[in-house]
Amino acid sequence: MVFESNIVYLEEEIKNHQERLHLMEKYLTDHPAISVYKRIIHGNIYYYKKYWQNGKSVSNFFCRSEDEYRRGMKEIRAANKKRQMIKKRLRETRQTIKALKRQLLIAKKAYRNV
Repeated sequence: MVFESNIVYLEEEIKNHQERLHLMEKYLTDHPAISVYKRIIHGNIYYYKKYWQNGKSVSNFFCRSEDEYRRGMKEIRAANKKRQMIKKRLRETRQTIKALKRQLLIAKKAYRNV
């Protein structure tokens, strides 16, 4: 009885972690990392956002003024920081799933031997 409940618990935990993993991967694909670069064209300064989308590098106009650049960079930095934290959690979740699968395998072997 103890082994059966342990096996069910481990299977549920693996399922929950895999759902979280899927949500984190979806967030990372929907919110790519963004960088900003500056171009000077005919003496005018323009800022562009650069990111990867569907395997291609995409550059879009961001702003012209220094004030807009500063305000926008705060949002971009916050978004990139959130993305980095999610990537870290993603690695941890993958390791947890791997460990849970090992535990499940051991529990199933022990259940068969009882």
